[in-house]
Amino acid sequence: MTVGATLRVGVIGVGDFGERHLRAYARQPGVTIVAVADKNAEHARAVAAHWGVQRWFADGAALIESCRPDGVSVVTPGFDHLEPTLAALDSGCAVLLEKPVAMSSGEVAIIEAAVEGSAAFVMPAHILRFTAPYIALHARVRAGAVGRLLGISSSRDRGRGHARLYADVHLALMTAIHDIDLAIWLSGSRALRVSAHERGREGDGPARLVWGQVEAVDGSVWSLRGSWLLPDSPPLADRLEIYGTEGAAVLALAPTVTILGSPIESVDHEVTPEAHSGAIDAEISHFLACIRKRAGSDIVTLAEAAHGIHIAEALIASARAGGDPVDVGD
Repeated sequence: MTVGATLRVGVIGVGDFGERHLRAYARQPGVTIVAVADKNAEHARAVAAHWGVQRWFADGAALIESCRPDGVSVVTPGFDHLEPTLAALDSGCAVLLEKPVAMSSGEVAIIEAAVEGSAAFVMPAHILRFTAPYIALHARVRAGAVGRLLGISSSRDRGRGHARLYADVHLALMTAIHDIDLAIWLSGSRALRVSAHERGREGDGPARLVWGQVEAVDGSVWSLRGSWLLPDSPPLADRLEIYGTEGAAVLALAPTVTILGSPIESVDHEVTPEAHSGAIDAEISHFLACIRKRAGSDIVTLAEAAHGIHIAEALIASARAGGDPVDVGD
């Protein structure tokens, strides 16, 4: 992977969040967005025109083959992550891969094998590791502010619309994957076994409540709860509690500022704010720095993301078995 003074990047998948990646790249110095790709060719063309990007494609692999960028964001739905990621790695192009990085442990293994044979790397886009309140909490917990870690409890509740948007993705792989990753990051440990329950299915639809418990190698226990049960209005605050031998730490963070006017508005103030840089800018800045130094991230690794997928799979298996404990694979 030869890197020039100006980094050349592309974005594959330019729905709402893909455009947020575009906005963040556009704010970075020394970066040229060479192309975008989306399965909806007309949408790809329109997004390229809006952002002044010269080239657009209906296929991510075609973008990589034709443009040979230094790095790409893969912001497609999870089921479409594998092909563009493998194409990028084969061409020596670094990948910022949105969560979930894959839909199964089998797909993760394929990506890991491709990284081993590539000059490039994959950086999982676990954005909460770049969000200021979580960074502050991580620093204090890892410095021993609550003593030896005993337990983690997290809750993340979203609207019922998620069950429609992600009808083919289990909640554990979509919403709860954030909390799985936070537990891995905060504990610095790995999961041994899990037990979980799911509720709220309607017909063939997805479970809308998942509640799991994880036993970790370091002896800590993690309670993870996620739901898609709320009305489609501003969500409850995400809550994270850390318990240790010397005390506890609590973070309650609403992802938006709620404006109770007419109409009611939810203004993002942490992840992808319109008016100033946020966590996604920090994440993409770090990705670009990794490309320049030709090395993967030391903040979030593919191995950690892969372990998160193993945990999510175990939670799903346990929930579907009525809560029976399931060992977490490697």
